[in-house]
Formats: sequence, structure tokens, C-alpha cells
Amino acid sequence: MKGAKKLFAGKGRGNMGSGGIKHRLDWTGEVVCFAGYLAACLAAGELLYQSFQVGLIFLPVYPFLSRGRKKQKRIEEQTEWAVQFKDALISIKASLEAGYSMENAVLAAREDLVCIYPKDSFICREMERIGRGITNAVPVEEAFQNFAERSGLEDAQSFAEIYRTAKKSGGDLLRVLQSSVTVITDKTELKREIQTILTAKKMECRIMKLIPPGMLLYFRLFSPGYLDVLYDGAGGHLLMTALFAAYLFLMWLMGQITGIEI
Repeated sequence: MKGAKKLFAGKGRGNMGSGGIKHRLDWTGEVVCFAGYLAACLAAGELLYQSFQVGLIFLPVYPFLSRGRKKQKRIEEQTEWAVQFKDALISIKASLEAGYSMENAVLAAREDLVCIYPKDSFICREMERIGRGITNAVPVEEAFQNFAERSGLEDAQSFAEIYRTAKKSGGDLLRVLQSSVTVITDKTELKREIQTILTAKKMECRIMKLIPPGMLLYFRLFSPGYLDVLYDGAGGHLLMTALFAAYLFLMWLMGQITGIEI
């Protein structure tokens, strides 16, 4: 029996990173992103200094941008996972109110979620793993604790601790679980609403970022010679460099404002 518990507790930990599930590198996406960044560097060199080669000096910045992009992707995945976990808790709560035991409620939730999400989605895979563990006599609190460690979800950790405490104290387990599910659900919905607002602001920032290079491109295409003073001589190059530095600072500032972790 202990061997079964270890099996389901440890299964999948090979895919774990520090504090969560380790993401396998999507090389195709990485190549596409690098190609897009290279094109942007060449375009920046041409727009700012009329030289594609100058844009290549920005290539060493790519690893830092890639790291930030992966971090943002991780945050977005965590947000999506939290929503999926919230749906799992709602299903468990409904089954408990219908008189199911906790073990049967978890198994029923696994079947409900397949109707909402694809079978290969995060929550369906995890509920399948939790269900297998329960079927092999792994305690529910231990199964959810393992799930919390794999996913890194704060709500999953809270739910596992609340369930363990309620079970040990011998109180009204159903009412405690119903209350905790309600709190976690409300918290997730509030985070989702805030994230929706931030997403709209991020879109506005993306549009604002395109305005300066768009203006330069417009003048280069439809008013040839209008910006020649900025491309001739050291003074023009210094001014362009200063404007580009200010543009990068504003981009960083917008990222800091809209990149608040909820």
C-alpha cells in the first residue's frame, strides 16, 4: 500500500521545476520568436540609422526578453490553471451537497470536467491522476497536497491544508469544505476580472508602442527626405539614439505598470 502511495505521489515529479510543473521548451515557438525579434532589430536599425547592420547590436538583449516572455507565459498558465481548478472545486462542492463522500465527489468531478475541458487539458490530467491515487487508497488530503506541489497553485495548497485540518479536527467537514470552496471560487473570479481589465490595458500599450515606429515608417515612405536631418551627421544620430532610449524606457515603464502580479 505504501508503494502505491509513493507511486502516485512521485509520479510526474520528473516534470516538475522549482515550485511547479516544468515546461518543455517549444523549439518551434522559440525559433519563430527569435526570427520575429531579429526582423524587429533589422527594422529598427533601418528606421533609426538607415542601416540594417546596426540593428544587429540589439541581438544580445534577446535572452532577457525571452526570459521575461517565459515568465509571463507561466503567469498566464497559472491563471488559467486556477480557473480550471475553481471549476473542479465547484463540481466537488455540488457532489458533496448531493450527499457524496469526498472520495466519490472527486471521482465525479473528474467525469464532469471531461465534459467542459479537453481530455488532455491540465485539470483533466490532474484529476485523472488524483482519481487513480484515491482508487489505490491514497488519502484525499495527500492526493491534493501532491497536486498542489506539482501545479504550484496557491489555491490548491490552501484547499489541501483546509481539508487536512478539518478532517483531523473532526468538525463539520461538509460545511467547512463548502465555505472554503466558496471563498476560493470568489477569489479566483475576482482575479479573473482584474486580469481582464489588465489585458485591455496591455492591448492599449501594444498599440501605443507601435505609434512611434509607425510615424517614422510613414514619413520614410510618403515624405522622402523629410527626416534626412536626423540621418545625416553625428548630431542626428545622437538625437535618434536619445529618442530611442526614451522609447525603450517608456516601453519598460508600461510593462512594469501592466505587469502587476495579482
